[in-house]
Amino acid sequence: MRMTVISLASISLLAACNGIQLNSSILGGQGAPAAAEPQDPVLQPAPGVDVAEADPAAPSFRGSATTVASLGDPSLPGLWMETPLVAAEQQALVRSSRNTQVVLTLKPIPGAETGGSRLSIGAMRALGLPLTELVEVQVLPAG
Repeated sequence: MRMTVISLASISLLAACNGIQLNSSILGGQGAPAAAEPQDPVLQPAPGVDVAEADPAAPSFRGSATTVASLGDPSLPGLWMETPLVAAEQQALVRSSRNTQVVLTLKPIPGAETGGSRLSIGAMRALGLPLTELVEVQVLPAG
């Protein structure tokens, strides 16, 4: 008798699941519409903000420097560091205090060269750094 009750309970629970379609778009089944291709986010300046184009003749980063970095925008993919150390985008080698290193793209931001920098989440992970702390990194030419 006990097995009959358990069997009937199981069957009634399964019958209640009839409304779930395994091919629904929620579960990513065959009936799901094709997903749109992901697009890289394009940031637009706020209205009324003047945007200066980077000067291609601007000097590139030379030598080495140390900067304090925090986590940048985690929605932007790639290996990059936004820093006031450069006037134009360029490649550089970044070394952490844990002696891990990664080649990434330096992106210019306004501010004094002594100002802080922002690392991408991919760069923080590649360097093995904690995402919630300020970290000191050394920036070297990527050559």
